[in-house]
Amino acid sequence: MNNSSLSLPVWRSVLYVPAHVPRFVEKAASSGADAILLDLEDSVAAELKVRARDALAEAVPYLQAAHMDVLVRVNGPLQLLVPDLLAAVAAGADGLALPKIRGASHLEAIDELLSAQEEECGVEAGATRLIAMIETPRAFESMARIARASARTVALMLGGGDFALCCESHASPDVLRVPKQLLVIAARAAGILPLGLLGTPDELTDLDAFERMVRQSAQMGFAGATCIHPSQVAALNRAFAPSDQELLRAQTVIDAYELARMAGRGAARLDGKMIDAPVIECARRVLARHQAMLRRAH
Repeated sequence: MNNSSLSLPVWRSVLYVPAHVPRFVEKAASSGADAILLDLEDSVAAELKVRARDALAEAVPYLQAAHMDVLVRVNGPLQLLVPDLLAAVAAGADGLALPKIRGASHLEAIDELLSAQEEECGVEAGATRLIAMIETPRAFESMARIARASARTVALMLGGGDFALCCESHASPDVLRVPKQLLVIAARAAGILPLGLLGTPDELTDLDAFERMVRQSAQMGFAGATCIHPSQVAALNRAFAPSDQELLRAQTVIDAYELARMAGRGAARLDGKMIDAPVIECARRVLARHQAMLRRAH
């Protein structure tokens, strides 16, 4: 595994913001998102790529002052990727989202370039974290190796639209359910975060339906997701956090187990059911996630 759970970030909500639009950057600062993803890729027209890249120098520290992690989605083609990467590190970005990852060696090369830029900019070695975006069948086949290729990598995402296009399939939730489930498994096996939704984040009118979809995504095992509008942030923050009921249940399970252990028993009963090792571990993880969110809030 690349990372222990204690070293992973808390990114319940990651809000996409076009880096070249100042009013969107300003609005994002009060969105309540765990992280802002300044986009240099799909939401930026070709003739505005340089302007968006140059905007990082002001946008990154501005958003960090609002106590958010600031990530940058760079472009895939090499002639754009390299200057994007250099500008993001120079601006002090906390991490990068890497689209169109082709394989583990691709990620290793980016890691090497990042190390050189961090040294040049006086940034702590390894401080720039990575989200690897799986968007092609070729990358999907190498997903397990990609997840372990760099110690910087803290998350995997599936770019559903591009992935479906490459597979010549529909990008519907039903079609993408299996690839997304397999991404969750690959990320968890590598000890990193699976980020994503069962559907797409383009639902802006029915926020109740959006939140139901987010809760289903959390049940599948996703740790957080991206969104495209500040109105979606609260739903992500709620759905990807333990509820009060879940916290109470987790603490009750732990208390029952501890009482049984002190009495010399290796197992406990609660509400007429046996509490086994997976249930106890699940309860511990619920409480640990809650503590991680509390630490982030302070």
